[in-house]
Amino acid sequence: MKNTIFVLGGDGYLGWPLSMKLAIQYPDHKIVIIDNQFRRNTVRGLGFQTLIPIAKPEARIAAFAKVHGQTNIRYIEMDVNSEKLEEIIQAEKPHTIYHLAQQCSASYSMKGVEEALFTIQNNESGNMRLLWAVRKHVPQAHIIKLGSMGEYAQGGIDIAEGYFCPEHKGTVATKPMPYPRAADDIYHISKINDTNYIAMACRVWNLRITDIMQSTIFGFITEEMAGCETLYTRCDYDHIYGTVLNRFLTQTVAGHPLTVYGKGNQRTGLMALRDSVNSLASLVVTPPPAGTHKVINHVTETRFSINELAETIRIIAEEEGYNVKINRAHDPRSEKTETKAQYDIENGISGHDSLHTPLVDIVTEMLHVIRRYKYNIVERQFIPLVKWDQNLNITIKPSSLFDEINIKDETYWESFREQFFKSDRINLNPGTLGTTSTPVKGTRAYKHTSKNLDSYPLGSYEHGRKSLAEIKKLCNQLWPSWGYNLTVTHSTTQTMNLLALSMLRKFQQKAKGPYKIITTTHEHEGGIGCFQGLPEYEVFYIEDYILGNPKAFAKKIEEIQPDIAFFSHVFYDTGIVAPVKQWTAMVRKHMPGCKIVLDAAQSLGIYDLPFGDADMVLGSTHKWLFGPHGGGLLWMKDEFANWMEGIYWSGTGLTNNPAQAPFSIPGGQDFQMYEAIEESLKLFKQIGKNTALGRSSYLRAYFQLKLEKIFVENEIAYEFLNDDKLSPVIAIGFTHTDPYNLYTYLNDHQVHTKCIKNHKVSGVNYHILRIGVPYFETVARLDCALFEIEQYLSEKRKITKPAARARQSNRLLPARAVILPSVAAILHML
Repeated sequence: MKNTIFVLGGDGYLGWPLSMKLAIQYPDHKIVIIDNQFRRNTVRGLGFQTLIPIAKPEARIAAFAKVHGQTNIRYIEMDVNSEKLEEIIQAEKPHTIYHLAQQCSASYSMKGVEEALFTIQNNESGNMRLLWAVRKHVPQAHIIKLGSMGEYAQGGIDIAEGYFCPEHKGTVATKPMPYPRAADDIYHISKINDTNYIAMACRVWNLRITDIMQSTIFGFITEEMAGCETLYTRCDYDHIYGTVLNRFLTQTVAGHPLTVYGKGNQRTGLMALRDSVNSLASLVVTPPPAGTHKVINHVTETRFSINELAETIRIIAEEEGYNVKINRAHDPRSEKTETKAQYDIENGISGHDSLHTPLVDIVTEMLHVIRRYKYNIVERQFIPLVKWDQNLNITIKPSSLFDEINIKDETYWESFREQFFKSDRINLNPGTLGTTSTPVKGTRAYKHTSKNLDSYPLGSYEHGRKSLAEIKKLCNQLWPSWGYNLTVTHSTTQTMNLLALSMLRKFQQKAKGPYKIITTTHEHEGGIGCFQGLPEYEVFYIEDYILGNPKAFAKKIEEIQPDIAFFSHVFYDTGIVAPVKQWTAMVRKHMPGCKIVLDAAQSLGIYDLPFGDADMVLGSTHKWLFGPHGGGLLWMKDEFANWMEGIYWSGTGLTNNPAQAPFSIPGGQDFQMYEAIEESLKLFKQIGKNTALGRSSYLRAYFQLKLEKIFVENEIAYEFLNDDKLSPVIAIGFTHTDPYNLYTYLNDHQVHTKCIKNHKVSGVNYHILRIGVPYFETVARLDCALFEIEQYLSEKRKITKPAARARQSNRLLPARAVILPSVAAILHML
């Protein structure tokens, strides 16, 4: 990780002063503000305005540099709830991420259905994108997430700081449990859901997250603003985004009565802006241990009801010469509080004077600031227009089949399989050849609306072009690939043979061979074999221990000076996702002219593709995409394509782009393959990448746990070679057992797996049984496969020769134990 701190939502009321504080407190760090200016645009769109005019982000940053002499703040206008978040986290590798980028108004969330849906989608989806991105790219980073004290249920007991050990019917909990949460508005419910996701991410993914249960913040000034108006933060006092104390003080200066909604017995926690900023900034150097969900009740003033707060403001304001009245109005939130609730709030920051500025000092300062901007006050903004209990007749659009997917609903998935993947065979080897879907098969029965395509040449070409255009559109939606051009080609093995010859032609124009290739020891012969078989190439297989050591890998690159780097995104032998982005970046740094080729045959249809430094990414459609046999998708950068010039040297393909034509399959061909690929992509998009991987991972976890039990009971020595809990692939390594007989037995009984014999993984020679679990399989059918395995073992009693049994006696359990989560944990992870 780098000396980089992200502030998501750093253009907001709290985010901007926090960003300045961090920049000053950590001058050797880059502070990256990421914000889409939703708050600015929404307040303006509602017809409101902030009391204090606020400068644009660029002006703020320039003023900060001038006032403080520092240039370590960077601003990026970006929606956090987008795929770009993962990209920038991967690129910048921050060690600390403040997440403040949420729709933060309870009233806005209750305004209407569109506002409610936006609140849910923005808050929960954005939070989920962050958790996944951190988990994937910077799992040791510290997330500091802004929650809300409004999440807590108020049931008459003291509020614990996140977790406590409750007592029920004389029994005390043996381990801390989350303090109960409940809310009467959509915004706070989204925060509750966020907290649940965060707790899961810590428990299951081992992330480290500090969850700030933030109380109502008040105040406008922090010391970092240094009296410079360009550095001031926003001051909202309207009924949507204005907080209660800011609104009371603006009403005071305007000569407007303080408006107390309802009976005024509602409790509210408070914290001054500068105290909140100082406290949050200090968390950079105190990250919790990995796997810890640390909760902080971020509140300094805990005693006030709204009535008491209004009365306190009246007393302080009268000391400053204001004549203050208090009026009571209808409560738009319908909060039924007959009396002030009596409870204490546990928090670890109480008693820290540096984090608790006296209320009277902040209120007095605020009155002086507001007085300077008195003529900006618009009194109509005080009037509450959103009624939380208003009855609305809302028609909800019915969900489609694909909107109702539940990864553990076996009835649904059995129906889905019958409709889209009906087969008596259980194909657990999609890494070789996946089961084609019914829509893909249906393209072979396609009839043109006017003429049969088999006797309609022009129609066949046009039909192919139309599907090619749709394929490009769908691929761009599924795997955005900026800087790359996509074409449809043959399968990975076929295309790699053409590429190897085409690259050889180009190399020979400049220098004599041999032309050097670096690759891993996990490559499939169908990818690397064409280079190995041509005498003009020399292939160097880099061992895992070198690939895992950046210094050693860099030294090896400089020593070999490769012309080509060839890596598989997912290893065919183990199903492990390789860190190819790290490797390609290393190659690009130490050998800029090296051509980088990525084989995505085992990842297309499972994971996001590793675009970036690679010159070319190639995958097959007949594996995890469950598309037509023999098809492929090829992404290439323009510079690489221009260098290579083409892989076909006669005829023209279906594309109208002259630059891509030499890479497009020319002449008469299987035009229906294009429509078949289109159908496979459509189904994959409808299911969704996360659902497909989630379902496969869920089934894989179930199958592996059962399989482990079978092997142990039958005293079979084995190792699981892939410990990625979200992988759909089980790779079982045997050192004393030959699983080939089991493999052939299963094949004869309509269960298909992959057997790889005499294959080294990390220097150990294994026989490998590889099992890939497609998302459309069912638990019942997996039980059938497990039954066949048990049947074989019960009949044979052992797979190895009798003499091998003694050698196995000391290795009845996995040599490399893989601890799998429960099925319930897998569901939480997804």
